[in-house]
Amino acid sequence: MRPRLYADLLGFLRAACTHASQAGRELPALPFYVKDHVVGWLRPSFADQLRRWPHVFDVNPAYITMKGETPAARTASMAEVTKELARDGVLRGWRDELVAVHHRYGTPELFRMERAASRHFGITAFGAHLNGFARKGGLVHVWVARRSGAKHVDPDKFDNLVGGRISAGLTVDETLHKEAWEEASIAPALLGDASCLGAVRVEYSVPEGLHREILFVHDLWLPPDFKPANQDGEVADFRLLPVEEVIGLILHGEFTLDAGAVMVDGLLRLGAVLPEDPQYLDMLRLLKP
Repeated sequence: MRPRLYADLLGFLRAACTHASQAGRELPALPFYVKDHVVGWLRPSFADQLRRWPHVFDVNPAYITMKGETPAARTASMAEVTKELARDGVLRGWRDELVAVHHRYGTPELFRMERAASRHFGITAFGAHLNGFARKGGLVHVWVARRSGAKHVDPDKFDNLVGGRISAGLTVDETLHKEAWEEASIAPALLGDASCLGAVRVEYSVPEGLHREILFVHDLWLPPDFKPANQDGEVADFRLLPVEEVIGLILHGEFTLDAGAVMVDGLLRLGAVLPEDPQYLDMLRLLKP
């Protein structure tokens, strides 16, 4: 790759991987507490709407605290709030899918909430993504998926071959296997023992509030005769592209920020950017949780 591309990729990562504290200062946003843990960031205008539920939230000028002594009680309260916000048209793209809220992944759940509300509350969500690589004519190529135009978030943008949110109650590995089959018809035998290679953190401002997500990343080398096929209607088409073309799509805004960050992480593992490049360590710092 040309040195200029390294700098451009670093600029892309700076847009996709803003720290929550920085985004909070820029929005501005208010910290959202459950017990002693900051689990999200809310825009003041959205926080004001939560005053409608004084039995659920304590809304202060500088922060918001959620009430409730148990995860079950907080989950029930959040369900009441999100359903009313959806009826009022504040929440759109209802998924009927619960995600778990933790103060750190792997710790006990603090509560569960409707996925469509995660950006409004600025909570950290979790996903499992997979870069699909193949060799064509002796050169490394990448399988990418173009999202359906019917998707509520980022319609028609390019995505990793496999990527999905971790629903409440599922593990990273269970999510990867589920999404691999539904999105690209990758059978368990072909997926093999693909293991998690690390994680990427993305945080950026969106119209609803703040998108915060940690993505557990995987790479898979696919045979030359593999042809992905979508099962769930969420992918419009697939393309097998050379690395340079994929980088061009990322830099021209054709990729989702999430998938683009995962792709750059995979390209670093491929050696597309060498450790001696001045941008290398900066890219790693931005990507890591």
